[in-house]
Amino acid sequence: MRKFVPAAVACTLLLAAAPAQADVVSFTGSVSGSSFLLGPAPPECAPLPYQTHIDPATTVGHSDTFGDFHLSTFTCIALGGGTSFGTFTIDFFEVGDQFSGSFNGGSTPITSTLSSTDWLFTITGGTGRFGGASGIFEGTGTADTTTRPTHVVINFGPPVPEPATWALMLLGLGGIGFVLRRRPQLSVGQIA
Repeated sequence: MRKFVPAAVACTLLLAAAPAQADVVSFTGSVSGSSFLLGPAPPECAPLPYQTHIDPATTVGHSDTFGDFHLSTFTCIALGGGTSFGTFTIDFFEVGDQFSGSFNGGSTPITSTLSSTDWLFTITGGTGRFGGASGIFEGTGTADTTTRPTHVVINFGPPVPEPATWALMLLGLGGIGFVLRRRPQLSVGQIA
């Protein structure tokens, strides 16, 4: 039994070192399209005063893994940048294949007409080949208000781990090294 304790501790620490994410759908791709200001926000946007909509008919998106798609969003915003949140649907060209969920993040002005955007998307469901889907992915890009409607470009990919996740992984790997280093070493006389 004593021989199995270090191995059990090492396995537990290895599992603790794994990233704490449930990526059932690992989504990557990019999209461009138009975002329309809808006007004053509905109550679910409080405290943000405005709402925008990316019309799926204006979007062109592609994922090397899943194929071509359209993006639809309803985003609660404050004009001029800052925090934003909303809902999304990614609808693939194959009938009935889509997933949807919520996102949050925000935008940061670069110039008077260009902002960088960064959101974390959470998949809460899907249909077709994405039935019961879940997972998270990041969307970074730009919003250009030079023309109306606003032109948006978003690149999707795996989220960057939080510093706490990195710390947990390092702690787990350090613990494994500690347990393995403390294991008694067999001498040549014990082997023969």
